[in-house]
Amino acid sequence: MMSVFYVLPDRVGTEAILIDGQEAHHLQKVMRMKKGEPIMVVDGIGNAFRCEIEKLEKKVVTAKILTRSRNFGEPLTRVTLAAGLSVGYKFDDVIQRATELGVARFVPLITEKSKVKIEDEKKAKAKVNRWNKVAVASIKQCGRAYLPAIETPVTLTRFLETHEDLGRVLLFDPNSGGVAVQQLELTRENGGLTVLIGPESGFSRAEVDLACVRGAQIVSLGGRILRTENAAPTALAVIMYTLGEFS
Repeated sequence: MMSVFYVLPDRVGTEAILIDGQEAHHLQKVMRMKKGEPIMVVDGIGNAFRCEIEKLEKKVVTAKILTRSRNFGEPLTRVTLAAGLSVGYKFDDVIQRATELGVARFVPLITEKSKVKIEDEKKAKAKVNRWNKVAVASIKQCGRAYLPAIETPVTLTRFLETHEDLGRVLLFDPNSGGVAVQQLELTRENGGLTVLIGPESGFSRAEVDLACVRGAQIVSLGGRILRTENAAPTALAVIMYTLGEFS
């Protein structure tokens, strides 16, 4: 697979793309690429461009567009991952792995049992900015054309009350007697899927009940209790496989 670079949509012209900033530095100084070499460029809004390096300047690389593709590397089902924030791991890891698995939107959750509290607006914004950088690196790694949306941390209650575009909702909980994940009957949903994963201590009984009232289906990953950072990618991998997204 050829090297993939990310640019903002306004850097894309009708015949060429301007690559600047850290991406241009990485192309020239780290990868030491030369004029005439093929590259792939994605714009984060669904477009992928097969290009050829045309000009290398000090801070800008010009790439000639050879072909354009829409929705390159994207799953057919739009999946939202709403996952609880935990003290014992980096949410960066969840962003990285789930982006590579095809998640379209991330919602970091502050839950009743979570020990993480983000009350400072500046700190919350700084975290989202860092997570966006992780997502950019991940779409380049796996060759996706869309940059996932990452929302500001919110409580599970507020998330369920304010979001109407959840589609089918699956809540993974090891203690609520849900259906085994391998027994789920999944089809490529027009309304998408929302996957709810709790923090290290899980969801509270009240949170599970509220989600069920909102139409969530309880699902189990089996008898072994996985760490939060492993539960989300595992659940997503099974879901994507069941939906035929690995074929």
